[in-house]
Amino acid sequence: MTAEIGQAAIFLSVLSCLWAIAFLSVGLRTRNPHAIQSGRNAVIATFILISISTGALIYGFVTDDFSMRYVVEVSSAAQPLFYKITALWGRMSGSLLFWLWILTVVGAIVVWQSHQRNKNTQDTLADHALIPIVIVQLFFTVLVTGLIEGIYNPLARLPDGQVAADGQGMNPLLQTPLMAIHPPTLYLGWISLTVPFAFAVGALTSGRVGSEWILRSRRWTLFSWIILTIGITLGGNWAYRELGWGGYWAWDPVENASFMPWLLGTAYLHSVMIQEKRNMLKLWNILLITLAFQFTLLGTFITRSGIIASVHAFAQSDIGPYFLGFIFVSTAGVIGLVIYRWKRLKSANQLESLLSRESAFILNNWLLVGLTLIILWGTLWPVISEAINGEKSSVPESFFNKVVIIPGILLLFLTGAGPIISWKKITANNFRRLFVFPLLVGLVGGALTWGFLALIGHAFPLYSVLCSFAAVFVLVAICAEFYRGAKLRAKRQETSLLNGLNLLIQRNKRRYGGYIIHIGIVILYIGIMGSKGYFLLESKSLTMGDSMEVGKFQLTMKDSFQEEYANYRRTTVVFDVAKDGKQIGSMEAARHFYYKVGQGEQDTIESAIRHFGVNDLYIALGNIPPDIKTGGVVNVQGYHNPLVGVVWIGIAVMVLGGIVAIAEKSDRSQDS
Repeated sequence: MTAEIGQAAIFLSVLSCLWAIAFLSVGLRTRNPHAIQSGRNAVIATFILISISTGALIYGFVTDDFSMRYVVEVSSAAQPLFYKITALWGRMSGSLLFWLWILTVVGAIVVWQSHQRNKNTQDTLADHALIPIVIVQLFFTVLVTGLIEGIYNPLARLPDGQVAADGQGMNPLLQTPLMAIHPPTLYLGWISLTVPFAFAVGALTSGRVGSEWILRSRRWTLFSWIILTIGITLGGNWAYRELGWGGYWAWDPVENASFMPWLLGTAYLHSVMIQEKRNMLKLWNILLITLAFQFTLLGTFITRSGIIASVHAFAQSDIGPYFLGFIFVSTAGVIGLVIYRWKRLKSANQLESLLSRESAFILNNWLLVGLTLIILWGTLWPVISEAINGEKSSVPESFFNKVVIIPGILLLFLTGAGPIISWKKITANNFRRLFVFPLLVGLVGGALTWGFLALIGHAFPLYSVLCSFAAVFVLVAICAEFYRGAKLRAKRQETSLLNGLNLLIQRNKRRYGGYIIHIGIVILYIGIMGSKGYFLLESKSLTMGDSMEVGKFQLTMKDSFQEEYANYRRTTVVFDVAKDGKQIGSMEAARHFYYKVGQGEQDTIESAIRHFGVNDLYIALGNIPPDIKTGGVVNVQGYHNPLVGVVWIGIAVMVLGGIVAIAEKSDRSQDS
C-alpha cells in the first residue's frame, strides 16, 4: 500500500505544480495577494507530496519489498542497510525522484526566505522567481510519473502481482562510502543553480533587471559553487581509490559534465561583481547564469542517456530527447524575455581601459567560457563523429591536457592580477606599488623551477615553469593584500597584526574569502603539476615472494587471504614495503567479488594507498587467480604519485574560502 500512496503523491504533485504556476502568474498579474499566497502554498504542498513519495521508496528498500521493480533492480536482501538507502539514486528512475525531491526542498526554502524577508509585504521578485522553479519541478514530476515512454515510475510494482525472491543488488562500484556521498552532493550543487537562474528569469519577467536579483541569489550561487567543488572532488577521490589506475581525473564525459557548470558558475561569480560595482554586463550575467543552469541539465543528459560511454555512467535510458527538448524550450523562453527587456539591459557604463579590474574579470570570463566550450566539444565528439562518418571516435585524455594548459595558466595568473588591479584604469603608481614585487618574485620562482628540473634530469617542460611563475606571483600578490589590510586594521585598532587580520576578514568576508579561494587554487595547480606531470608507474606480473621496484620503493608480495561478507567476498594481497632497502611496513591491496542475483560475480578493485607526506605510494591488482598461494601469477601496478596530497589540500582551502565568503551578511540597503 505504501508504494501506491507514493505513486498517488507523485500524480497529485503534478496538479500542485500546475496550481502554483497558475496562481502565482495570475496573482502577480492582477496584484492579488491571496492568489500569490495560494501559489506559494502549492509550492509547499509539492514539497510535502514528493517527500511522501521519496519516503515510500526508501521504505520499500528498507523492508526489502521485492514486488517493486526499482527495488528489485538496485537492491538485495544481503545489501547493507546503508547501501539500501543510497540505492535511491542508484539508477535512472530513483535518481530523478531524488533530484525532484531536492528541487522541491529548494522551492520550499525560497518561499520561507521570502516570508522571513518580507513578512508584511509582497516579495514580487521572489514570487516571479518561484514560477521558473516550479516549471522545472513540473518537468521532473512528469518524468517520474511513468507516463513518459522509456522511463518508469520508481514506485511501480512488478507486473501481474509478481514478487521476486531477491533483488539484483546495486552496482558494486556504487557500494562505497564515497559514492554514497558523491552523487547527492553533485545533485545538490547542480540543483541549487536553479535559484540564481530563476531569479534572473524573475528579473526579466518583472522588469527589475538591476542588481537586486544578483544580491538576492548571491548566497545560492556561492553555495552551489562550494557544493559542486566538494562533489567533483569526492568523485575524483572515488576514481583514485576505486578504479585502480592511479589518477583522479581523466576527462571522462561524466567528469566533464560535472566540471562544465562549475566553470560557468565560477565565471558568473566574477562577472556579477562588475555589474554590482560598475552597472555593466546586465545581459551577459543573465545569459551566463542561464548557460550554467542549462549545463546542469546537459550533464544529466550525458550521465543518464547512455549516448557516451563512461565508467561513471551507471544508468542508461531514452531520457535524452526530453532533456534536450526542455533545454531548447527553456533557453528559447529566456531569449524571448531578453529581447522583450532589451532596452533595460543596456549597460550604464562602458569599459574605460584594457588595464582595469573589469578587463581582467572579462578576460577571466572569456577563458572560462572558452574552456567550457572546448571541453563540451571534446565530450560530445563521439556523437558528432558518429553523425558525420557513422563511427564513434573518442577524444583522448591527451587532447584535453594539451588544450587546457595555456588558458589554465592565464587563469592562474588572473587569480592574482584581477583582485589587485584598480577599477576603471590602472595608474603607474598602482602598478609599481602592487605588481612589480610579485612579478619579480614570480620570475625568481619560475627560474628556480627551471633550474631544479634541469638538475634532476627532466626535459625542460615550459608549462611547469610558467605554472610556477604564475603560482608564486599570485601567492605573493594576495599575501601582500592580506598584509597591507591587516597592518592598517591593526594600526587603527591598536592591536596585534594577527588580530588585525581577523578584523580584516570579518569586515569583508566576501572579498577575503575570495582571496582564500585563490590561494587554494594556487595550491591545487601545484598539486596537479606534480601529480600529473611527474608520477611514476611500474607494472609487473608477480608470484608469491616476488618483488618489484617503484622508484625508491621495493614491493614484495608476501601473503594473501580471503574474507566473506554478506554480499561480497574480499581477496587481499599483502605486500612488504621497503624504501632504499629499509623495511617500512606493509600494504594490503584487494579485489571485492560481489554476488549479483542472476548475474554471477562482479568484482571491483580496492587499491592500497600509503601516504608519505603529500606523496602517495599506490598499488592496484589485476585478476587474482585461485592458486595465488601456490604459484599463481598476479599483475601488479605500482604508482608513485608526487604531490597528490597537495591537490586535496588545495581544494580544502578553496572550500574554506567559499565558506568564509558565503558568511558575508546581505546588505538590505543594496537590494533595491
